[in-house]
Amino acid sequence: MEIAECKDPRNHYKDAINRRLYKRLIIVETAIHRVFCLNRTVLLVVQLTG
Repeated sequence: MEIAECKDPRNHYKDAINRRLYKRLIIVETAIHRVFCLNRTVLLVVQLTG
């Protein structure tokens, strides 16, 4: 006797939402890191020329 796999569609939608939110979080963290690095570079150049 085989046991049919029962997938709850609500869990599928929740998983999809969580994946999207996680991807957005990574994008935001990457953007914050890039701005931080850019600010450090710009401030170093300003200090060297000023």
